[in-house]
Amino acid sequence: MKGIHFTFIVLLSLLVTSCGTVQVSTDYDRSVNFSTYKTYTFHQKGLDKLKVNDLDKNRLIKSIDAQMASKGFTKVSSDADLVINLLTSSKEEVSVYNNNWGYGPWGGYYGGGFYGGNNVTSYQSGTIVIDIIDDKRNILIWQGVGTDFNLSNISAKAERIPEAIQEILSKFPPEKKK
Repeated sequence: MKGIHFTFIVLLSLLVTSCGTVQVSTDYDRSVNFSTYKTYTFHQKGLDKLKVNDLDKNRLIKSIDAQMASKGFTKVSSDADLVINLLTSSKEEVSVYNNNWGYGPWGGYYGGGFYGGNNVTSYQSGTIVIDIIDDKRNILIWQGVGTDFNLSNISAKAERIPEAIQEILSKFPPEKKK
């Protein structure tokens, strides 16, 4: 029975730390008519400064391209309406789970039980910032930020990066207020 409880806690901890969703927040210029924009490009200097490996950089770009295309935007090499700039960062996070469960401090029915414990895990937490700039006026018109992106599971990044980008860009362009 003790082994089952311990296994359950370990599996639950792994699930919580490896499958957390991206927390998304956005902001935008409420005076902008987003329906006037049709084309976009990436800010090359921003891409060059990204502190991610080439695999992840390509995943980010392809994911943004797919989302923008699904919204009717066309990628161009020059004279774009919008310029997309990407920023990324990461830091180590530590999670402590206090497992105050079990048979109680005196053990099972008549002694010898198991009483919880602590489970400490660490993981790399990433942040993705997508800035969308009006190229003609050179001003930021929309920003999406995805935080708490778990980077520790390297093999899952191929699936998780597109999901994170989809979640962030789901709020672009913002809906018109009536």
